[in-house]
Amino acid sequence: MHAIPGALESWSAAVSGWFDESIAQEIARLDGQPCQYYNQLETPPVGPVLDQDIVWAGFSGTLRNRWGRTEALRKADRLFPLTERIDGPGSYFVGPQWQSLYYRPQDEYCEWHVTRDRDGTITRVTFTSEPPEYWQALHGDTLATLEGVPKYQTAGDPKLVLRLYRELVSPHVQYEDLICTEDLVDHSDPQNPQIVYTRGSYNPYNKWNTTHGIVHLTEPANSLGAEIKLGADASVLFSPAAGQAPLADPDALIACGAYGGLNRCSDPTIGGSINELAALGFAITIKNPVGLYMDHLDMTGWAQPDGTPVDPAWFRVVRGAPGLVERAVFEVPEGKGFRVGDLTIGGEPIVWGGQLSEHMTMKIIGSASQPGHFRNTPLRCEKGVCAEQGNPAFLHYRPLGSACGAGLLPAFDYAPPASPALAAETQAVAAPSRPRHHVLRSR
Repeated sequence: MHAIPGALESWSAAVSGWFDESIAQEIARLDGQPCQYYNQLETPPVGPVLDQDIVWAGFSGTLRNRWGRTEALRKADRLFPLTERIDGPGSYFVGPQWQSLYYRPQDEYCEWHVTRDRDGTITRVTFTSEPPEYWQALHGDTLATLEGVPKYQTAGDPKLVLRLYRELVSPHVQYEDLICTEDLVDHSDPQNPQIVYTRGSYNPYNKWNTTHGIVHLTEPANSLGAEIKLGADASVLFSPAAGQAPLADPDALIACGAYGGLNRCSDPTIGGSINELAALGFAITIKNPVGLYMDHLDMTGWAQPDGTPVDPAWFRVVRGAPGLVERAVFEVPEGKGFRVGDLTIGGEPIVWGGQLSEHMTMKIIGSASQPGHFRNTPLRCEKGVCAEQGNPAFLHYRPLGSACGAGLLPAFDYAPPASPALAAETQAVAAPSRPRHHVLRSR
């Protein structure tokens, strides 16, 4: 972006705007209490700053919890139409246009594209953590607010977008492939259809970023705006009842606060980690440059056909830097006489790209200052949660105080039942604790 006049400034203004929007929403619900989340461009930190790595697993918790590992690996490598959600029934967008536009169901801010030989053997896995908004800005589009209203005009260069696509994916990319040939309209509200992408604007679901390759994130929840808003939501303390201690368990906390995906690895981990800092009274933000990053690919237990360890250099960083990786490729160097699909992980042959992502750690960096400065009173829970009776690892939101319905059981019962139907369910066990494979590390 540095080479495009005004591009860096307009991108910064958009990111700053998403922080301001998030803060305004938190101030509204805090009802007079100070917001612990801040915009570092407008409110410089006071005193020393603690940078805290927040790390989670790269493979989709939603897929794993809903279908189990074997089926999740199969589903993770395929594309889904935007009319089909992976976290339950429903559609991300409504209308015939969206049936032929696809996304990757890899919802941990880590997405990958698998290249295979004619016999189906994997030869390359390409990873990305770049948000779609960045590529819209590179194109010079007007970025939307958190509510989806076009607002932040950017200074981009369509020729640069085309050049990068040709470098990263294929020399055969044409500019017409990358833009919307018509307005893409969401009919979720039939009485008030909304234009999501205008004709001539950059199309994040173009074929070179879906069916033919990968450049940036596509899963609708994998956006930079969502990350910024999640950080703001996580800075708020919640408690089951007045006078009780704030919730600390990541799963119970996200369920109570009603933010993010219940079944993901990322959202509960980010939420729980930031909330720990909030409970200690810190002022909190996301470290600049604000982004979503691949932290590390752990190749412990990976083996070549002769049983020797895999060379970590086969994971090649293309965009970003070590520890802050935005694009990377894993492949066996030419001349070795074997392919990625000939390797094993823990003795298991590599058949799916998701097997690699299970060993990928993702990261954002939280920045905290002024410990003990805030002493906010926790808010009451905003939602309840149900677990599927036949699969208690998979969770669903429910209105607080309402019954779960057929085939569902209440989980994290942090509030007394408000109806006879719900009271009858209170003997059910809460959803079990689920491993998130995450750690907190100080930089």
